[in-house]
Amino acid sequence: MTKLLSRWHNADPALKAFLLGVFFLGINSGIISSAFNNYLNDSFSLTSRQRGFLEFPRELPGFLLIFITGLLAALPVRQWAVITSLLTAVGVAGLGFLSPTYHLMLFWMLLWSTGGHLFMTVESVMGLNFAKEGGHGRRLGQISGMTNFAAIAGAGLVWLLAKTAGPGVYRWSFLAAAAASVVSAYLFAKMKTGAEEAAPSGKRFVLRRKYKWYYLLNILFGARKQIFLTFAPWVLVTVYGASPALMAALSMAAYFLGVVFRQAFGVLTDRIGERRMFMADAAILLFICAGFALSVYKPLLYALYIIDNLMFATRIARTTYLNKIAEHRSDVAPTISMGVTMDHAVSMTIPALGGLLWAAYGYKSVFLAASLLSVAGFLAALAVPDKKKS
Repeated sequence: MTKLLSRWHNADPALKAFLLGVFFLGINSGIISSAFNNYLNDSFSLTSRQRGFLEFPRELPGFLLIFITGLLAALPVRQWAVITSLLTAVGVAGLGFLSPTYHLMLFWMLLWSTGGHLFMTVESVMGLNFAKEGGHGRRLGQISGMTNFAAIAGAGLVWLLAKTAGPGVYRWSFLAAAAASVVSAYLFAKMKTGAEEAAPSGKRFVLRRKYKWYYLLNILFGARKQIFLTFAPWVLVTVYGASPALMAALSMAAYFLGVVFRQAFGVLTDRIGERRMFMADAAILLFICAGFALSVYKPLLYALYIIDNLMFATRIARTTYLNKIAEHRSDVAPTISMGVTMDHAVSMTIPALGGLLWAAYGYKSVFLAASLLSVAGFLAALAVPDKKKS
C-alpha cells in the first residue's frame, strides 16, 4: 500500500487528474448500467421487440462518432473529455427528472449516449499518450480498472437505493450519476496543457486498407456487444425476474472482478500479443452463448453475465493493435473513432433484428444466432499478425 501511495504521489499531475476524472465518470457508468434496464421496464413497460428497437437511437451517437470527433478535431483531447462529462451529466439528469414520456426520455438518452461514446475515443487516446513504450496495454488496463473500481461505488449506490428509496430509486440514482459527471468535468478541465492533450493533428477521417482487420474486429465486437448489452440483462429482468437490487449486485461483482481482470488483461496483451487475446475472447463468447441458449440455471446465467462484462476488456487489445500498425501517430484518434462508428453501424441494427427473432422464436434463438459471431471472431483473430510490431 505504501508503494502504491508513493507511485501515486510521484505520478504526472496530468495523469492523476485524468484518472480521478475517469473515477467519477466511472461512478456514473456504474449507476446507469445497473439501473437502466430496470428503469425502462418499470417506467415504460417495453416489450422485448421495443427494447430491441430502442438500441437504434441509443447507439446512434456511436455511429455518428466519426462526424462528432471530426467537428472537434481542432480541440485538445482534454476538452473532448470535458464535453463528454457535461453531456453525460445533462443526459442522466434528464432521464431522472425530465422524462415523463417515452419520447422525452429518448432525447435525454441521446445526450447521455453521445457523452459516453465520445469518451471511448478519449479514454483510448489519452491512455496511449500516457503510456511508456511497450506498456500500452498495461496503461489502458489501469484506466479500465479505475473505471471498474469506481463503477462498484455506482452499482453499490443503486443497490442501496433499491433497498431504501422505493419508487424514487431511479431519480436519486440518476441525480448522483449527474453529480459525479460534473465532478469529472471539473477534474478534466484542471489537467495541465501538455503533449498528452494535443489535438489529433486536425485529422477528421482516416480510412486505410492497412487497418482492415482493426475495422473488422470492431464490426464483430459491435454485433457481439450489443446482443449482450441488450438481451442478456433483458432476459434476466423479464424472463427470470431479476430485481434492480440483483442487477446492481451482478454489476458490482463484474466491476469488482474487473478492477483486477482488466489490468491483468492489459499486461497479458503486452506479453503475448493481441492475436491470442482475440482468439481466447472468441472461444469464451461461444461458451457464453451456449449457456444463455441452453441453460435455465440462474446461478450459471448470472456467472455468464459477469464473465461477458469482463470480456469487454478486448477493447484494450484492439487499441494496442491499432497503435502497433498505425502509419502515423495522428491516425490513432480518428481511426479509433472510425472503428467505433463501424462498431455502431452494426450495433444499431442487431438489437432490432434480435428483438424480432426473440418475438418469433423465443429469446434462446437470439443467443444461438450470436454463437455464429464467435466463429467469425475466431477466424478474424487468425488473420491478425502475431505480436511483432509492423
